Amino acid sequence: MSGVSTLLSGLDAQQVQAVTTTAAPLAIIAAAGSGKTTVLTRRIAHRIAEGTASPQHVLALTFTRDAAGELRRRLRRLDIREPIEAGTFHAISLRLLRDRAFARNEPAPQLAGDRLRLVRECITQLKLPAEAYAAMADLDWARARLIAPDRYEGACRIERRRSGVPAARFGELAQAYERLKQRRGVVDFDDLLHGVLQALRTDAQWAEGIRWRYRHFFVDEAQDLNPLQHAVLEGLRAERPDLCLVGDPRQAIYGWNGADPSTLAEVELRYPGVTIVRLGANYRCSPQVVRAAAAVLEAAGQHDDAQSQQPSAAPVAVHQYADEAAEADAVARRVRDFMHHRSGSEIAVLARTNEQLSVLQRALTVYGIDTERTAGRSPLDVALAQAHRCANRDQLATWVEGVALDGDDITRRVAHEADRFLASGEPGTFRLWLEARTPFDDLEPDDRREAVSLLTFHGAKGREWWAVMVCGAEDGLVPHAGASSAPQMAEEARLFYVAITRAAQHLVVTHAERRNGKPSAPSRWLAAVTSSGSVDDVVVPPARATRAADPLVPYRAWRTAVARASGQPDAAVCTDRVLRSLLAQPPASAAELAQRLGITESAAARLRPLPQPA
Repeated sequence: MSGVSTLLSGLDAQQVQAVTTTAAPLAIIAAAGSGKTTVLTRRIAHRIAEGTASPQHVLALTFTRDAAGELRRRLRRLDIREPIEAGTFHAISLRLLRDRAFARNEPAPQLAGDRLRLVRECITQLKLPAEAYAAMADLDWARARLIAPDRYEGACRIERRRSGVPAARFGELAQAYERLKQRRGVVDFDDLLHGVLQALRTDAQWAEGIRWRYRHFFVDEAQDLNPLQHAVLEGLRAERPDLCLVGDPRQAIYGWNGADPSTLAEVELRYPGVTIVRLGANYRCSPQVVRAAAAVLEAAGQHDDAQSQQPSAAPVAVHQYADEAAEADAVARRVRDFMHHRSGSEIAVLARTNEQLSVLQRALTVYGIDTERTAGRSPLDVALAQAHRCANRDQLATWVEGVALDGDDITRRVAHEADRFLASGEPGTFRLWLEARTPFDDLEPDDRREAVSLLTFHGAKGREWWAVMVCGAEDGLVPHAGASSAPQMAEEARLFYVAITRAAQHLVVTHAERRNGKPSAPSRWLAAVTSSGSVDDVVVPPARATRAADPLVPYRAWRTAVARASGQPDAAVCTDRVLRSLLAQPPASAAELAQRLGITESAAARLRPLPQPA
C-alpha cells in the first residue's frame, strides 16, 4: 500500500481536504480540470491505508465502461493489492443478479442484443406514428425518471418534453415492449436496475448479504444520477452514512436522458448534515478559457468560481462566416495550422449536432485531415466491435480462428478471451461474459492516434485537448431549438460550458450568418464569450496553497505573450532551460538577450520586458 504521504503528494489544500476528511456523508464539488478522478481514487486508497475502509467492502460507481476502467487502473497504480468493486450501475447490477440467479439455481438475465429492433416491432404492431430511436428514448426517459406509463402524458406536460410517440399512446407502447421482452426471454439495461431494486425490497436475506458486502460507497459524476440509479444507490446504502459523491453541477448535461442534477446541486437537502468540499482550481484550462466558460454560465444566470492555475495563453477567438460551408472550410484550415504545432490527437472539433459534424468532416477530409467520430476508438474497441458483430457462437469461433495467427496483439487478446467464453459453455453472449469479468482493464488507453477528434458536445464530456474548435454557436443550436423550459435552457448553457472547458490552451468559437439556407443569429451567450477576452493582459495564476509558487510561471507567461504576438508556438521562442537561465542570470542588455534567444538585437529590443525576479 502506498504511504499516506505519497497519496497526498502534489495535491493542493482543497484536494488534501477532500482526500483526508473523515466526514460522512461527503460531497466533493469538483470544477472542470480540478483533478476529480485523482482525488476520488486517492480518497479510496487513503481510507484503505488509514484502515477506515476495507477493499472488499468498497463499491465505486460510475456511468461509462471507460470511466470504470480508468478508476480500476488508477487504483491499481496506487498499489491497492485487493480488488476494488468498481463499475457502471448496469454492470454492477448485472453481476448481482447473475450471482443471485446462480445461488437460486435460476437462469441468469439475458440482455437483449438489439433493443431497437424490439422497439421497431412494437411500433409496427401498434401502428404508431413514431421513429424507433425516438420511441426508445421515450421509454428510457420514463423508466429513468420512475414515471409509470399512466403518468407519462402529464409528466411530459410538466417537463415540457416533446414525446417521440403520441403521449396518449405511450402506455400501449410500454406494455407491448414489456410483453415482447418476456416472450423473447430478454431484459434491457434498465431492467437490471429495476431487478436489483425489486430483489432488495422482496428478498430480505439477499438484501442483508449485499449490504454486508457493500459498506463504503463512492459515486463518480454524481450530477448525472437519474432517479432510478439514485434509488438503487439508496437501496444498497440503506441510510448508512458512508457515502462520497463526486461531481460538478456545472457539468450536468443529461437531463434530456432522465438525469436529475438536483442530487448534487441540492445535496444539502438530499443528505442533511452532508459535508461539502469544493475543488475550485482548474489545472487544465488557460485563464482565457476559464473566463470564457464562466462568462457563459453567468450570462445564463448560473455561477462558476473556478480559477485557472495555468499561465496565460492565446486569447479566445470568435469568428463569423457566411454559411456552414464557409465555416467548415475555415475550421479545416485552422485545424491544419494547429497540426503544424501539435499532433491531430491533441485537437478536437466539437458541434452541437451530428448533422453539423458531417459537414465539418467532409471539409476536413478535403484537406487530408484524418478524423475520428467515436470517442476513445482504441484498438481494443475495434477488436471488441469485430467480436460483437458475430451473430452466434459459430461465427465467433470462426472469427477467433481467423485472428489467432494474423491479428495484432490486442485483437489476439480479445480472441483468447472469446475462446475462453466458448470453452466455458456458459449461457449468454460474449458481451455479457465481458460485463461480468472486465478482463481488459489492465490495458492502458492508446494515445498514439493521430486523428482529429470530431464529436458532439455531449460526446466530448470527460475529455480534453490542447486546441478545441467549437462550431455553430448560433441560436437554434446553442441553445438548441428543442430547449423550451427554463431547466432545459439552463442545461444548454452548461453544455456550452462543457464544450468550452475541453480546451486547454487554444479555443476557437465559430458561427454562421446562414445555415441550411436560412438566416441564423449568434448564440445569445456568444457576446459573453467575446467580452470575456476584452482585457487580454498576461494572467499569472495564483500560487498553489500547499507549495511554493513556481518561479518560472511569470517567465512562461512572458514567453507565451511573445509567441502570441509573433504567431508562433511557445517552444519556438525558447525552452524552459533558457527561461531558467534568464531567471538565474537576467540579461544586462537587449544585445545579451538577443544572443541568448538566438534573435537579432533589434528584435530583442522590441520584446516586452522580462519579468522581475521575485
